[in-house]
Amino acid sequence: MSLIDLKIKSRDIDTLISVIKENNPEIHIENIRKAYEIASEAHKDQQRLSGEPYIVHPMEVAIILANLKMDETTIIAALLHDVVEDTPINLDKVRELFGQEVATLVDGVTKISSLKKHTKQKEQAETLRKMLLATIQDARVIIIKLADKLHNMRTIMFQPEYKQKYIAQEVLDIYAPLAGRLGMSKIRSELEDLAFKIVYPDDYNAILEHIKARRSELEAFIDSIRVVLQQRLKELNIEAQIQGRIKHHYSIFKKLQQGRTFDDIFDLRAIRIITNEVKDCYGILGIVHTIWTPIPSRFKDYIAVPKSNMYQSLHTTVIGPDGHPLEIQIRTWDMHATAEMGIAAHWLYKEGIKSFKPKYKNITILNNIHEWQNEINDTREFIKELKMDLYEDEIFVFTPKGKIIKLARGSTPVDFAYLIHTEIGNHCTGAKVNNQLVPLKTELKSGDIVEILTSKKGHPSPAWLKFVKSSNARYKIRNWLRKNLEPEDEHADKEEKEKKEKIASVSIPEKELVKLKSFPNKKKVGITIDGTNNVLIRLSQCCQPIPGDDVVGFITRGRGITVHKRNCPALQRLQNESERFVDIQWEQSESTYPVKIAVEAMDRTNLLKDVADEISLTKTNIIKAEASVVAKDQALLKFVLEVKSLNHLNDIMKRLKQIKNVTRVFKLNEKVILK
Repeated sequence: MSLIDLKIKSRDIDTLISVIKENNPEIHIENIRKAYEIASEAHKDQQRLSGEPYIVHPMEVAIILANLKMDETTIIAALLHDVVEDTPINLDKVRELFGQEVATLVDGVTKISSLKKHTKQKEQAETLRKMLLATIQDARVIIIKLADKLHNMRTIMFQPEYKQKYIAQEVLDIYAPLAGRLGMSKIRSELEDLAFKIVYPDDYNAILEHIKARRSELEAFIDSIRVVLQQRLKELNIEAQIQGRIKHHYSIFKKLQQGRTFDDIFDLRAIRIITNEVKDCYGILGIVHTIWTPIPSRFKDYIAVPKSNMYQSLHTTVIGPDGHPLEIQIRTWDMHATAEMGIAAHWLYKEGIKSFKPKYKNITILNNIHEWQNEINDTREFIKELKMDLYEDEIFVFTPKGKIIKLARGSTPVDFAYLIHTEIGNHCTGAKVNNQLVPLKTELKSGDIVEILTSKKGHPSPAWLKFVKSSNARYKIRNWLRKNLEPEDEHADKEEKEKKEKIASVSIPEKELVKLKSFPNKKKVGITIDGTNNVLIRLSQCCQPIPGDDVVGFITRGRGITVHKRNCPALQRLQNESERFVDIQWEQSESTYPVKIAVEAMDRTNLLKDVADEISLTKTNIIKAEASVVAKDQALLKFVLEVKSLNHLNDIMKRLKQIKNVTRVFKLNEKVILK
């Protein structure tokens, strides 16, 4: 029976003890009873929205963890995980009664609720960050939190509808992907399906009905495959269990969102073969490929090259009976435990004592969080990096010596360089892919052999931030730029600092009228002062000024003049350096300027074509375009356009607003630049 098929019902301490004895008989039951009694007494005057005693919730969380074969400390912490937050019991009391380990776990999952002048959203973000940083010290923190979320989702029907939507969306955005990145696929699948039902009820019911209508057909198909495989395995004396499965609902939904049909989803019909030894996995693969024709592009060997969440298995898709595609996964029992429970499957007894050590040093997301903790102080930036990390697919490339390196899909040689070593990234000057020189922004593919060229004089460029994929590379580049790009910093010598300021302030008189002038290649912009144009200027990306905008120049240290709109928010923090502002005006010019705009619309056929056609009628060049469906029936189109002036841009936007189904047209700032 799957987790999602379990009926929600109140259970008591005897249920928990029964599950513990079945899964981990070494646990001291008297300690579990003690934790239960303390939690039950602490929560005695509290009820859940369902009307049940509150103790039911920590009890169910503990049962989930007991089914995962978790240790005594984890189960005790699960029973107590809400006492510090919701009752008079504090961490010192928990520490006194159950020790430091339990106190650390309880503290890790306790919400931050005392942040004054902070919004609920800010508090939740801070709590998430706190929990993830605690996970670096002890991975059981996140395991308890995921079990907590799972039980809350099983009983979400008692929440108000608006709150159900918010909680379910957070699960889809953060907690289900996080469970996936930690290898806990069984919990991830149930979290996704429970949240999917709340956020997209119509799509959920449609998929449910479709599967229901085809269930007997799919089950008959899988049974026929099982019979054939069992016969061949028996002939070769290979012991294996053959399981049939139908893809879970949210996974089907994501495939359909990509424009595929039910018939196009290769793994809608799937077989899983679980055997005892690795050698038998490859033997079974050979048998499968002799019975049915494999689809070469669909073979993946995750045994030789495990995923970053420790997942191991052989995947192959074959053309089965009647021409239907059939996905087959082949793995050992140990691999299966890791695939189902991920990080929770890697807690082992050490030297016969109750001391567990998790094997998670190779889990990419935990390593990334560990690196971010000292580099990213802003919580919003931390959560942004986390979300980007959660949705990365993987590719596998090789060093020139044959070492396998895992990277996010879309990664470049710069991502590769920083993953090898920070200094290799910082001194990277070029790259060879498959022995051919390539630009640093080249997108790598699985199987590529990558070699990084370095120089002592090489250093990161701000332009790298526009194409690197991994959060690891981004934060290391930003770290280097913060420390090295600006000649002055808070630790710079005071005398040298004053000297630079004096030179900067007298190089151009404060009241000088400065004119903007374009160089012939249109990629550089100069200024004319007393008949010369030898002062470099650049248009700021934070507000993207174009001819017609009211602008002002700001003299930067060693990088010429940056042009901003006068109402640019970035100028607010520079007001105390008024001597570095200069007046400027636009010259008449036929030059064009890149501007980023977005179009929101109700999705329909030919929407992108109609928008692009309307832009072309204004004689505007499209540098870049990107289209996506961001929600049900909601389309978002992003463009980088070459415009001549503010009037030109306003004309384009006015035309686009008149297109059928378009609901909004607006200019994008640098924070949402096209990637």
